[in-house]
Amino acid sequence: FQGGDPPQPRAAHTCAVLGNKGYIFGGRVLQTRMNDLHCLNLDTWTWSGRINISGEKPRDRSWHTLTPIGDDRLFLFGGLSSDNVPLSDGWIHSIATNGWKQLTHLPKSRPRLWHTACLGQEGEVMVFGGSKDDLLFMDTGHCSDLLIFQTQPYSLLRLCLDCIGKNAALLENHIPCLPAKLLQEVLKKITFWAAMTHRQERKAETERQNQLHST
Repeated sequence: FQGGDPPQPRAAHTCAVLGNKGYIFGGRVLQTRMNDLHCLNLDTWTWSGRINISGEKPRDRSWHTLTPIGDDRLFLFGGLSSDNVPLSDGWIHSIATNGWKQLTHLPKSRPRLWHTACLGQEGEVMVFGGSKDDLLFMDTGHCSDLLIFQTQPYSLLRLCLDCIGKNAALLENHIPCLPAKLLQEVLKKITFWAAMTHRQERKAETERQNQLHST
């Protein structure tokens, strides 16, 4: 590296690339978990030093993810806090304003650490795998479900496709009239929402049976 003020050596941090910049957040320095943000210019290989943030910011953590969600925004999710608490909070960092904003609509009952995350076509961040417990002390919390976080409003096309997919039975006489390319997308949505409905019905039936057996 050419210069600048590099971050302290650390483990279990996360990094993300926006344009010609690489960003590092948090991680563990020896036994101390961090909440600092650093930037590396990938053209000059120069470190920014610790970026000073005004206003609120995420707490210290390790084993989290940092996902680019646009030209100048990063999505931070989950991890393990300094007091060994699995985290379920999500934050968006704006490069333009150099500030963090916490997302308040995320479920608090689904923490994750050691997971993976990627960006979907409609700006969703998809989180898979990892654990809901501190695996160093409790090796029972492995997760196989997929979490999807909406970070921006869906397009009008997406909303219309979902509406058709959910109400396919009511619109079955009109769906074949759609243009071929649009029809393909509609059929995908119909399949998706049919599977979702079936899954929800099975879950409801399982819960009903469990209640009957417990009474």
